[in-house]
Amino acid sequence: MGFDQVKGILDQGMTTWVQAKGRPANLQGHGATFKWDTKADLLAASGHGKRLIQPDVIGQNGAAANLVIDLRTGIDSPLLRMPKGGPFIPDDPIKIIEDWITQGCPD
Repeated sequence: MGFDQVKGILDQGMTTWVQAKGRPANLQGHGATFKWDTKADLLAASGHGKRLIQPDVIGQNGAAANLVIDLRTGIDSPLLRMPKGGPFIPDDPIKIIEDWITQGCPD
């Protein structure tokens, strides 16, 4: 497991959302650093003013990462679960992201 698998999960989630909605996603409201093109981008990414992967959870507790919470339930409300309005990424791929973070975000 590595970043390429995590990126693939996030990319597929976005592709599925775009296909279901029939329009491109507008990610501008998330903030300028909301991207996952590279591992460095993902580790530095923020959305709505919150780090997607807080440094203190890396190698410790991937379930507590804002990214994982956002994908599973939504940080502040189920209405904010991402991607907004679904279709949502299934739990098995989210668990892969969680484990990747817990394992220290290996390449």
